[in-house]
Amino acid sequence: MATEHKPTQEQPLFDRAKATAMGPYLLCEDPPHYLSAVGFEDIPEMVRVVNLDKSIYDGTASFEYPYLESHAHARVARAVGYTTTKGYNTHWAMRTSPNGPLMGWIHSYLPPAGDELHPETGRVLKIGEIGYWVSPEYQGKGYASRSARFVVQEILFKEFNCDIVRAEAYTHNAGSRKVLEGAGMECEVEAKTVFIPKLQEERVIGCYAAHRDDSTKRVRSPGSICTRPTQ
Repeated sequence: MATEHKPTQEQPLFDRAKATAMGPYLLCEDPPHYLSAVGFEDIPEMVRVVNLDKSIYDGTASFEYPYLESHAHARVARAVGYTTTKGYNTHWAMRTSPNGPLMGWIHSYLPPAGDELHPETGRVLKIGEIGYWVSPEYQGKGYASRSARFVVQEILFKEFNCDIVRAEAYTHNAGSRKVLEGAGMECEVEAKTVFIPKLQEERVIGCYAAHRDDSTKRVRSPGSICTRPTQ
């Protein structure tokens, strides 16, 4: 789950057509599965699928229900804005063709450099985070698992040079936990109670992480990331 940053006058604007990590990426031919950058054209389908039932609302810390066009527009605008200020994309739609309708969403977040250091070299570690959701029409068909594995292993580790990628899931959500494990993540905090603002109540989460190599495995998840503003 990730925080977005509003553009400022001091930040340069990048051409989305020239941004990196836009896709489309072919993850699987049968069934066809692509990832490509989220855009404003995805808003109508996004509104439709999020309102099919409450599974996306129940499975995330941020989504509203009913989900309005204004909600989708704000979310996509943050994704597009991030690309134009950073020069690289971190928000992808799951699709059955390169430009087909959105059937799910996966995003990454690269927090500012913190105080987590490599245990051998002492350099500051580059940490990534992921979050995702899938249309109820496509849940249980492997799209989330393939997307998470590809973003972690091929984009965040190889293209963005992250040392560690983290994510979290409600402990009662066995499907989401299986997705993270399939992406090469291990549970580092089995149960942590966090406050979910939209619910105004506490939930129990598990914190997961994947390490690019074994040298950073002593650097454990510090705790929850889901209580930040999310996508």
